Amino acid sequence: MRTGIVLITAGLLTACAWTQMRDVPLGHWAYQAIRELVRLRILEGFPDGEFKPNRQMTRAEFAQAIARAYRVVEERIREVENRLNQLAPSPEQTAQPLPQERQTQELQQAVRELQQLRSAVETLQRLMQEFETELSNLNVSMRDLRRDIASLEERIRREERRKQRLTGDMTLAVFGTHSYDKRSAYTLNGNEINRSGIFTQSVSVLHELGLHVDMPVNEQVDAKATFIIGNYLPYTREATRLADSQGVNRSAYRVGATDIAIWEAYITAPLNLFGTRVQAQVGRVPLKLTPYTFQRIEPDYYLDFERYRDRAHRVDGAVLSATFGSLSAQAFFLSSYGVRSNTTRFSPVYFANHNASVNAPADQLAGVRLNYPFSVMGFPAQLGATYFAAGVGRNRAFNHLVSNVRTDVNRVDVLGFDLQGRVSDIDVRFEYALSNLQRGDNRVVGSRNKAFDISAGYRFNPRWDALIGYREIEPYFVAPGNWGRIGYLHNPSDLKGTYLNTTYQVLDNLTLRLTADFYTGTAKLPPNQGYQSRDRMRRVMLEANYRYTARWRFHVTYENVGWEINSAALNNQRGKPEWNYLTLRAAYDLGENIEFNILYQYIDANGKGVALLSGGPSPTGNRAGVFATNLGYKF
Repeated sequence: MRTGIVLITAGLLTACAWTQMRDVPLGHWAYQAIRELVRLRILEGFPDGEFKPNRQMTRAEFAQAIARAYRVVEERIREVENRLNQLAPSPEQTAQPLPQERQTQELQQAVRELQQLRSAVETLQRLMQEFETELSNLNVSMRDLRRDIASLEERIRREERRKQRLTGDMTLAVFGTHSYDKRSAYTLNGNEINRSGIFTQSVSVLHELGLHVDMPVNEQVDAKATFIIGNYLPYTREATRLADSQGVNRSAYRVGATDIAIWEAYITAPLNLFGTRVQAQVGRVPLKLTPYTFQRIEPDYYLDFERYRDRAHRVDGAVLSATFGSLSAQAFFLSSYGVRSNTTRFSPVYFANHNASVNAPADQLAGVRLNYPFSVMGFPAQLGATYFAAGVGRNRAFNHLVSNVRTDVNRVDVLGFDLQGRVSDIDVRFEYALSNLQRGDNRVVGSRNKAFDISAGYRFNPRWDALIGYREIEPYFVAPGNWGRIGYLHNPSDLKGTYLNTTYQVLDNLTLRLTADFYTGTAKLPPNQGYQSRDRMRRVMLEANYRYTARWRFHVTYENVGWEINSAALNNQRGKPEWNYLTLRAAYDLGENIEFNILYQYIDANGKGVALLSGGPSPTGNRAGVFATNLGYKF
């Protein structure tokens, strides 16, 4: 609900901006700057709601408006400073410091306020270039504003470092499956459900305790760590392998002994390398790049273990970050070999799509990520580039569905480019990536190994937004990203087509969401080895989120996946397989950071003669159910 309130508020502010800017045309040179300042509630127009930037004899008036915006920013900086004084009174002050929880909340709010102020200062600076002469006579100095914000940021950083934090969470979960009419099915985790039909034969009880340490070592060095005690991670096995629907182990999960693991543990410290200030993270670090290059698949769609949903890999090594003007760079030198314990078997980095994979995980990888923000005709944009090489070990094989392509490789190179921007309230994103499989310096898989995705999102009003896109993923593209899910098939490949996501807030407590995908085969492989252009696939998912009371929340999802196989791609079997998933979830807030979740999912899958798309072990039909519940407490 909190997220919904934020979205509604943002939408209302946008609506107000449009109202106050009715005389500023979209093509006006100052449009984006004025709109941003209005959204941040920094700049206001004349009493009638207009700005009149082109009215005769109004340059001085417009400069006055910018000067007023400057004063507003100054005032808000002073407000943040006053709040910080309340958080940590000086020895001369008699006021008592606020409670720890309140201090944390106030500090987080101050950080958000600073982010807005920094954005406002950058926008004001662009306007000041046009009105430099007028503003110089009004004693407006952007240098002073930037100095004040930098000083305030340093003070907030000191306040954050002053607090040594030890937090934690405890989760108790129960997961069970059962069949209908002694039939089986594959869960969204890709596991086979016991076809005995007896619910009590498939119940697992899971538990986990997480302890989080976040504390300063000295004035410049921070240390963070998360320690885990429980049996959940051994239970999930190699979850990143879920992308490969053919290679994954489909046997049911089994509960192992309670184990202890270091989920992440790293030190953040500044370094001076060749005259450049570099921020270094060393240890077991989290790393996530883009959906088509490096991003972990979500390991569990049934039990709510929040820490595993951030889609970042945990790998041992170092990540170095630096800025060069507007360009930010990130270099990483990492290994996943050391995290292959009984507890963290799902941490290794696999290269896979739903048709193909490299059989063994990467032992080590090194690469770089670049980001460059810029603007085109006043519209903000950002260009990103990613490159990394991963060693996958000697004599390991690349397998592809049906064709059984086997090529020994010992390295995978991934190269990606992404561009995102905002043009007249339309959010645009483009990503292109390729993965080359190599044996030494020889490229052994360097064709039909690319993917690209282009999308555009638009908010029609405060309640309704939508995103539409087109993607193409070639059959041999196996970067360790996370670009989608269709039923239990993760990272679909050998497909091209459009997709749509739209969300509509019907009532304050009811939100609906529609996701639709419509693909055809890429026809990149021979007819008996891959999807052809006359092969079709669709996926439609409907979701409803309903807050019944302040404590009760309900979520209903229906997903339908269907194929029309007209070629010889799947063992010369033709048909129209169809899968259906109906999921009911309820959450109850018990207060004091305690929440109870319960879920039931009905699965009905039928390959209709196409065994590889049966949705379970039987090619004629698979039906089963999943039950999951968990109780979580944060402290």
